Amino acid sequence: MGVRYLVTGATGALGSAVVERLLESDPDDQIRVFVRSKRRFRERFPTPRVEIVRGNVLIPLNVRRAVRNVDVVFHCINFPLTNYYHTLESARLLVAAIGDADTHVVYPGNTWVFAVRESQTDEPPISPDTPIDPPSRVARIKAEAEETLFRAPFPATVVNLPDFYGPGVTNDLVRPLFERPIADKNVLFPAPVDVPHEFVFIEDAARALISVAASFDEESTQRVENDRRFTVGTEPTTVNSFTQKVYDMVGTNGRVRGLPTWMLRGGALFSERIEVLSEILHAFTHDTTMNGTAIRERVGFEPQIDYETGIDRTIAWFEGAG
Repeated sequence: MGVRYLVTGATGALGSAVVERLLESDPDDQIRVFVRSKRRFRERFPTPRVEIVRGNVLIPLNVRRAVRNVDVVFHCINFPLTNYYHTLESARLLVAAIGDADTHVVYPGNTWVFAVRESQTDEPPISPDTPIDPPSRVARIKAEAEETLFRAPFPATVVNLPDFYGPGVTNDLVRPLFERPIADKNVLFPAPVDVPHEFVFIEDAARALISVAASFDEESTQRVENDRRFTVGTEPTTVNSFTQKVYDMVGTNGRVRGLPTWMLRGGALFSERIEVLSEILHAFTHDTTMNGTAIRERVGFEPQIDYETGIDRTIAWFEGAG
């Protein structure tokens, strides 16, 4: 009998990528998704192999129905920053729904939650041992959601990932890095653009989660206890260098300009959207490059898609979606 998987947030960019990778795996595996819109999911995945549970991750009865009799949950649900408090609520509901079942939860983390590393220092890249010290309200919500899963009676693993890019990734920070160069326009980015940073192609992000899940069998609960957090490193770059690659590959001319943080703080006084955005920009104002040694040595994961390949595929998606 194969593994019984559940993917929450399966119509989002990361959840969809996880489903796509699972469909390429063992045909004996069972794949279930938990989504709000069955129609939207079927538009992308018409295969009858995937069982669909339709519902709301914030309704306890729906969550209990979704997690029943599964071995692994990829908890890929994501909320807009303006409603980010639901992130913690959904983690608590997931814990209550699973209870003491032997279900392994794999949760995608990010770089927001770590202690800020001062620029121009010799501090090593972020690793699983880096202290968790979220510097903003939104980052604290994410950290509390992770801790909620760690305190649960079932095994849980957090995989901290760099910022996603790729087909389907349309958040307010990444989308302009592609749309503006394609339109032959300059990019105005709401943070410094020459600070070391990393991006991960969405397909590699999904592979990282699946690699972690696949490495733990029914007898490896103790291993989950020992390896509760992994960090994924890709290739250090900057927003400026990354976006310049987009311009070069599209064949347009433009430049990337970063806004000073004081200007964004001023805008936050008049816009809730800008206010919450400002709470995650420490991931761009400070070095958030990560060390992927542990996940490579423990589960054998390494990113496969370099920036040139990933950017080329992302450009093709944006041009086709436009």
